[in-house]
This record gives sequence, C-alpha cells and structure tokens, in this order.
Amino acid sequence: MHHFRKTAKKYNARIRTDCPFCDAETLSKKVEDFEYSYIVKNLTKYDLWELHEVVEHLLLVPKRHIESIGDLEEREQLEIMRIIGDYEKRGYNVYARAAKSERRSVIHQHTHLIKIQGGRAKAALYISKPHILLKV
Repeated sequence: MHHFRKTAKKYNARIRTDCPFCDAETLSKKVEDFEYSYIVKNLTKYDLWELHEVVEHLLLVPKRHIESIGDLEEREQLEIMRIIGDYEKRGYNVYARAAKSERRSVIHQHTHLIKIQGGRAKAALYISKPHILLKV
C-alpha cells in the first residue's frame, strides 16, 4: 500500500496563493539550472504513474512566471523542448496539466518528468476518504 494519505495532505497544503516556484526555498533546491528554466524535485512525490511505481519525480519550471506553455517566448520554448527531449531519452515520462485544469495546484507553468520502474500493477483501488490507495 502506498502512503497516499500523506501525499494528499502534502499536496493540499501546497495549494496557496503565493508561488512556490518563485520562492527562495524552492530555488535553492535546484537539481539543474539552465538559462530560462530549472529542474527541481517535485515538492509532492507521486506514488504511482500509469500504475507503475515512481522512482524519481522532477519538475521542469520556466524561470519566468507564466501560466501556459503557449506563453513561452521562442528561445524559452527551444530550451525547454531540448531539456524534455534529453529527459525522455533517459526514460522519463513527460506530463503537464493545462493552464485551466482544476487539478493544477500551482498557476506557474511546470512540466513533470516522471521516471517509473517495475511491472504494471494489475489493479489499483483509490478511495478518496480516508485516502487509501492499494496497488495489486
């Protein structure tokens, strides 16, 4: 069983009005730094992705505070696409929510880079209250 209750609690605590990707604490934890973007470990790790166990969960974040990939300038787009391509070659899944998605917890655009391992679970059961996730 995964610790979904802890993950959900941390995730809900991150929903706030100020931007966690612009604050000094997050910026001090960069894994990689580029001219127009940076990579940081996800503040709220996913337990599963497509029914596989997540072994590493990173975020690619533009340095400029924007809401959508469509708001990127051409030079920013080129850098971010190059980085995404590099990580995809290393086996990372790439995921970004739409700017108006109800599930998006941070307005600042960010792209998830998710590395998974192991065989796919045959089934998963999620109950939102009391936050239980079972993987079989």
